[in-house]
Formats: sequence, C-alpha cells, structure tokens
Amino acid sequence: MIAANKKDLPLKAVRGVAAITVLLWHSMLGFFPQWSGIFPDKWPLEAALKGQVWFGLIYGRAAVTLFFVLSGFVLTRRFLLTGDQQIILRGAIKRWPRLTGPVLATVLASWLLFKLGAYHFTEGGAATGSPWLSRFAYAFEVPFEPNFWDALSQGVFSTFFQGYSYYDNSLWTMRFEFIGSFIAFGLALLVALIPKGTKFLRLAMIVVVFLLCYCTSPVYASFPAGVALATFLPERRCKLPGWAVAGLILLAIYLFGFTGAKVGAFILAARIFGHQEVAAQILASILVIIAIELASDTFRQRLSGRICELIGKLSFPLYLIHVLVLCSLGCTILIWAGTWTTGPYPSVIAGVATVIGSVLAAIPLVFLNERWVALVNTAANWLLSPPVSQRVFELDDPGAPAEVLMPN
Repeated sequence: MIAANKKDLPLKAVRGVAAITVLLWHSMLGFFPQWSGIFPDKWPLEAALKGQVWFGLIYGRAAVTLFFVLSGFVLTRRFLLTGDQQIILRGAIKRWPRLTGPVLATVLASWLLFKLGAYHFTEGGAATGSPWLSRFAYAFEVPFEPNFWDALSQGVFSTFFQGYSYYDNSLWTMRFEFIGSFIAFGLALLVALIPKGTKFLRLAMIVVVFLLCYCTSPVYASFPAGVALATFLPERRCKLPGWAVAGLILLAIYLFGFTGAKVGAFILAARIFGHQEVAAQILASILVIIAIELASDTFRQRLSGRICELIGKLSFPLYLIHVLVLCSLGCTILIWAGTWTTGPYPSVIAGVATVIGSVLAAIPLVFLNERWVALVNTAANWLLSPPVSQRVFELDDPGAPAEVLMPN
C-alpha cells in the first residue's frame, strides 16, 4: 500500500526534471531563438526544432502543465486515501504563505539586480535577435522604474491575486498555482462526499469541474486532472512491467512536444487534438504520473536516490531563479564572449553559464525554502492544534503520552 504520510520522492524528481526543461527552454528562447519556432516572422520554421519527435524534452510550456497536474495530484492524494479532512484544511491554510516565502525572496533579488544595474537583457536580446530576451523574458512591454515597495507588494500579494510578474516572468504561473490549488482542494472534498463504490458519480463530478475549468482557461483544467488521478489510481500499486512504463513515458514525451501546430512528427497529434495543445499536455502528464506511480519498486528506488532527491529539492528554487540568472549573468557572458569569438559560440558559452549559474543560485534558495516550509508547518500545527483545555488523555489509553496535559 502506498504510504499516505510519506513524500513521493520519484514524483519530486519528475518535478525537478520539469524545472530543468523550463530552464533549457528559456535558454533556447534567449540565446538560440531561431531554434524555438516561436518567432516564425524572423526565422523559417524549417530551422526550428518544434517538429522533432523529442521536442517535449525541451518544451517549457508543457513542463508547466506537468507542474499543475502534479500539484492537483500531490495536494489531494493523501486526503483521498485516508479521508482525513485535516489534510485539506492544513493544505489550504499553508498554501499562500508556503508559496510567498521563496517568491518574495526571488522578487526582492530581482529588484536588487535592477538597482545594481546587473541586468543586460536589452543588449543580450540585440545580440541574439530574441524579442523574448530583449523585453526581459516578456515580463513587461515598456521599461519601468523598479521600486522596493512595489517589489514587496508583488512578492507578497499581487503575484498571487492579480497575476503581476514583471520582476520575474516565471511567476506568471503562481496565480494559476494558487487558485488551482483551491480548485483541487474543493473538488477533492466534493469527491469525498460521494461513496467510493459509486465511481461513476465521482467521475461525473470530476468531468464537470474539468470542463468548467477548461472553458475558463485550459491551464486550470490541469488541477482537476490531477485530482482524478488521486481519486482513481489504485491504492495498492499494481506494478507495470518495464516495457509498459517505458512506453507510457515515451508517449508522454511525444505529446509534451505538441505545440498545436500540424508540423513534423506531430501531424497525427494535430489530427487528434486539433489546436488544443494543453489537452495533449494534460494527457501526457497523466501518463507520466501513472508510469511513475505504478512502476516497479526497483525503478522507483532509482528515482529516490540522492541525486534524484537533490533534483527534486532544486525544482521550485531553480524554476524561480533561472530567469534572473539568464538576464544578468547569462547576458553579461554573452556580450563578453561576443568580443572575442563569433558564430554560435557566444550563445553556447552563455547558455552553459546560465545553466550552471542557475543551479548554483538555486542552492541557497533551497535552504531558504526548506526553512520557510518548516516555519509554515510549525505555524499551521499551532493554529490547528486543540486548546490546552481539550488535551486530556485517558490514563488507561496505551497510546497516551507519558505527560498528560490537564486543563487549567
């Protein structure tokens, strides 16, 4: 049986791989925009990689959808296995502050980089021809004057409730993550009201919410998809053979690479999904989670090793910080390398420096994130703990603690 109280390290590793995918995607948009296929008015699509069958390995938008489906699954799985409503209540109380700590740190770091003049994205964009890079990863349309109190407000409030992300465009996902989390919490509570034996009614409830979310914004539909997995994935893991796991993952990689365009290897996907790339990405995310959760113990142990655990810990900090590194260190090295070499080499050097610098910059944010999460957990435990007057234990209860707290 899946332990309901243990973190799923293999899924955390998958989240880490998705964060690396976003890093690679943004490095391509900044330093090799001609390969992305996002700017057909500047470079021919024939030069792009978007038609390659493996494009899903570097397509950042698909990785973000995977983040959201994972959130819907992870946030509700324990509750749907145990029925303990405290899990949902605790998750709802912690969600905003849990996200705010590292987000605020990142926004303030970006404000400081602006004030120090460390960003060189305008020059970097001019060197590579990337409109995405020259406009600070599309964070804003026109230059703005960085302000500490504005950055503080954005890190604490406006990123989550208004969708502002002009200090770090990666934060556009935070509003979806925040609202989507509560969609997942609410749907899980509704599903739990329906007896487990009536699976059809549970499925109907999830489908209705999924369609409502998809009509509002396809991105929000990722969260009900995760709840659906949390509801119906077998509690006792029926181990899939290795070939089935590999097949599901390969199919998922293919679907992740679909951009809604009928091009290259994705002509078949376009016939099935039309222009609905998010639908294909949601299905791909479901396939990945099924493959990982139902894989053999040996396979899961390999995804629970130290390196995979480190990748999982880096996932959120790496996602938050990498655009800052790309637009500061990456662009600085791009410009410097352009003074002594030509061709693709400045972009290659800048890309490698961005990847290494992002990992190094994420490490202190990992420690901050872990300590912040511990603090938020402590605060949540204090808020949800019963008053001292209610902590009375029967002396003949074998599970009672050694020191019995009596009311004042």
